[in-house]
Amino acid sequence: MNHTIGIIVTSLQAGGAERCAADLSMFFEGQGYDVIIFTDLSCKIMYEFKGTLVDFSFSLKYLNEKTSLKSAMENKIEELECLKRQYHIDIAISFMQFANYLNIMSKGNEKVILTTHNVTSEYKKCCQSVDWSDHTFKKLYQFADLITFPSEYCRKDWTEHYGDKNHITRTIYNPVHPMSVKGNDKKENVIIAIGRMHSIKRQWHIIRVFKMVKEKCPDSKLIILGEGELRNRLEKLILELGLAEDVDMPGSVANVGDYLERAKVFIIASRLESLSCAMLEAFSAGVPAVACDCPGGIREVLNILCEQKDIKTPIRGAGGILVPNIKEYYTDHFTEEEKLMADEIIRMLQDDGLRCEMAKEGCKRAEYFSAEHIGNVWVEELSKIVVKPKKKLSDFDLEKQKSMEALETKKMNIEMYISYYRLLEKWMLLHEKNGSAVKYFEEQEIRNIIIYGMGRMTHHLLEDIKDSDIGIVCVIDRNAINMNSDFPVITGDEEIPEADCIIITPVYDAESIKKKLERKTTVPVISLSEVIEQSGIRYMEK
Repeated sequence: MNHTIGIIVTSLQAGGAERCAADLSMFFEGQGYDVIIFTDLSCKIMYEFKGTLVDFSFSLKYLNEKTSLKSAMENKIEELECLKRQYHIDIAISFMQFANYLNIMSKGNEKVILTTHNVTSEYKKCCQSVDWSDHTFKKLYQFADLITFPSEYCRKDWTEHYGDKNHITRTIYNPVHPMSVKGNDKKENVIIAIGRMHSIKRQWHIIRVFKMVKEKCPDSKLIILGEGELRNRLEKLILELGLAEDVDMPGSVANVGDYLERAKVFIIASRLESLSCAMLEAFSAGVPAVACDCPGGIREVLNILCEQKDIKTPIRGAGGILVPNIKEYYTDHFTEEEKLMADEIIRMLQDDGLRCEMAKEGCKRAEYFSAEHIGNVWVEELSKIVVKPKKKLSDFDLEKQKSMEALETKKMNIEMYISYYRLLEKWMLLHEKNGSAVKYFEEQEIRNIIIYGMGRMTHHLLEDIKDSDIGIVCVIDRNAINMNSDFPVITGDEEIPEADCIIITPVYDAESIKKKLERKTTVPVISLSEVIEQSGIRYMEK
């Protein structure tokens, strides 16, 4: 009996999850499944696929002044329910969280598979919405027939935070396309990095590391493939380090294989990396890696199975070297972790025997992630769930109702807005007397500060001190993984660097934040309210 698979994905454009959806459509079609792809056809299709395309927009187009968010979401869920029935979907597989949410909320008689492509607990810190809520993950998702993860790290992270009472979680790696490259025995000392220019990829560390590599290997070059909002910042850093002639950033390119063909070493310094298909593609092209340890599947790619949480020295894996995680903050001086990464790259560039040996290991490792192998894992899982008895959904409607009700719960924190109003009023009075926060810092001999929080108050503070000598060591913000700025942003879970003080900008919760920070660091902690109030008193006394 042929089963009809519905693939629900926001687009078939750029993105690892989108590419995985396209790859699976081709494999499923080749295995005799009927494939229907529900996606937004207004987006340009960039990946090869197989199956019937059905237009399904993920925007809440019904939302307007007269329609609530709840009503708009209900309309979107009903639309997907109708499409599932119209095309007789037996198995509905969704990619990424919003698609997953619509898929589980529209569940009928079909089997539902939800795929995640990230370290969910980390991303949830900065994604607060109905589809990124504890209720969705702990309650609604438990009614799925299968939840898949791109690495075992991601699966364990999920089960630790959200549970798996029905034993429906599985690790299924993303399929990786092998790079077709010509053999090149006379490679120059070219280092390559691939990834969007976003703070999560931390290309600024790669550029700083390359500066040290350049000193030992003067003929070396760095290529950074990808595009994004950090380009201007990276270009500025390249100029500051005097590397303009040695770093090439051609943007997003179609011929990635041509660049890999030239490269000797692949480098990655991400803050999080659920799997890193880019590194596996480099392996398939015979390019070994030097990779920064981080939460996610980097160790699994390298087949490093040790459970040591924070490594202190490099570890050799299958096809690459794992180096300690780089601290997110930095000064003009290179960190010890950056130096370790530079040393391993230099070793790889100077020792052709080692590099070629690791290149062979990498090629073999990449075969494990081939589309055929991963496709067969998927077919095996599908064969299991289609024969599963239908779940009792007695509590499902209740959990769906709770989720919908959450869309209408929009409580305003009055105390928070009052505290901000009072602070801004004091700040305005200070500016009316031509004052600023700078004088306070100067009198206290504060030169280097850490800012806690990246909200509007921080932007006001930065504007206030922009022409002064006050240095920003870093910002602490739980949204760090998804944030771009001109200085490092850390989550606060890692070690807090040395500074003259920490300024708390969420003034409404300053006391509780201060207590938490004082348990973690000896750096003095001050509320922004104190800074402005003391600055105001000094000007009033004049």
